[in-house]
Amino acid sequence: MANNWPTEQALKIRLAALFNSPIWRNFPFVGTMYRFAGLKYSDRSQFTDGEGARLNGGRFTPIRGQRTLYLSLDRATAMAELDSWYAFFNIPDNAFRPRILAAVAVCVVKLLDVSSPETLAELGVTIEQIAEEWRLTSVDGQIAPTQTFGRLVYEAGYEGIRFPSVRKTGGLNFSLFPENYLDGSHALMLDSD
Repeated sequence: MANNWPTEQALKIRLAALFNSPIWRNFPFVGTMYRFAGLKYSDRSQFTDGEGARLNGGRFTPIRGQRTLYLSLDRATAMAELDSWYAFFNIPDNAFRPRILAAVAVCVVKLLDVSSPETLAELGVTIEQIAEEWRLTSVDGQIAPTQTFGRLVYEAGYEGIRFPSVRKTGGLNFSLFPENYLDGSHALMLDSD
């Protein structure tokens, strides 16, 4: 991997060790998160299926990679993440397309918490590496190091990743892998018709 990332093999070993460690602090989460989506993904089933990220890529998702549902812990962080997308692609205010903001009820057990310095140290990864801009690489048709990392986390069996927002100081985001949900885990759009 690039930019002083550990090799894929080293990350696989470290992720497996954390996943299987009896003393590892699983980071379960039960609560409400928020997500913006385009109208195409606004119905209840598509809002949380992670297919949009699989088709278009994301911080931890290579294009045509694993299905990944990106969520924020609060509405302000979700808005900051959406605004960064518009800014990156230089979309003027008068060209914004409609977006749906909805609350999502989440229950997951096995998250990798890369907002934790202890987790980062165990993995040999820095917060700067997690935060690096992935879109420049992805737009050029390459796979960003964070996308390779996300694939490896998915392949290790984690239900998702908790990570700090690059766009809002103090904000937290989650990338969930629906195909890895354990029994009882879910992410359900709230108050939909």
